[in-house]
Amino acid sequence: MRFMDCALDYLNKCSDDLAPLTVRTYFWNLRKVELFAPDLECENLTADFVRNFKHHLENLKNKEATVVKALSVLRVFCNKMKADGIIECDPFEKVKIRRAYSHRGFLTMRELKRLYMNFMDMRCVLTRAEEETMRVFLFSCFTGLRYGDLRTLDSSEIFDWKIRKQMHKTGEAVYIPIPLQARLLLPNPLTSGRVFHVVDNASFNRTLRRGAQKLGLCKYVHCHLARHTFATTCITIGIPLPATSKLLGHRNLDTTLIYAKYVDTFLDKEMKKFNRLR
Repeated sequence: MRFMDCALDYLNKCSDDLAPLTVRTYFWNLRKVELFAPDLECENLTADFVRNFKHHLENLKNKEATVVKALSVLRVFCNKMKADGIIECDPFEKVKIRRAYSHRGFLTMRELKRLYMNFMDMRCVLTRAEEETMRVFLFSCFTGLRYGDLRTLDSSEIFDWKIRKQMHKTGEAVYIPIPLQARLLLPNPLTSGRVFHVVDNASFNRTLRRGAQKLGLCKYVHCHLARHTFATTCITIGIPLPATSKLLGHRNLDTTLIYAKYVDTFLDKEMKKFNRLR
């Protein structure tokens, strides 16, 4: 059986249980396999094939994170095929996929405070689209919600200034008390239905950058930068890592720890514990 036919059959069967973004990610990474080996048969999925595919992606000058994502998607479908007896051996058994760590940009507390104050004082200089986009971005900076969750956030998921929501990406339920800064960004009154009008990701980011420049922020910003900002801000102000992890909806504390290495004040605070030795 041809690998691509088998993989697409799996993808079609489980697409209803996956987020649309996940389906697209799977499809385009499967296309990379097809472009590399158009007539690949399932029985030819071996460790050598995986290594050759990896070298192919690296030779195309793909970033490490891009290579890791493509291999991870390939492994997902290899695991399905092995579980169903389509292939006998696990081609990844002797191939280790390293975790790719990329630099995660964020706004410092000073930048966040300045942007927030400028928005509250100067939003009249923004177009309607820029104001709504900046409002959503800042709300994410103070709550950590992902783009997908911001798009689907419903007023019924907000009660007593608390967000209780099942996350779009992971399915994890999160509980987020809404800080005062974020409360002031919510529509008033908060009517039934979707809380924000959030456009497609590309348009959102273009509009966001135009609005940010008008408010005096020259930093390159995008929607997911807000979530990084929330994480680093939590760590900076001293919210314990387990609590930060819970607010972000992370399944693994190690994921949250990635943000800690970007926060100097966190390291300063931890190293002060050596003073106890005196």
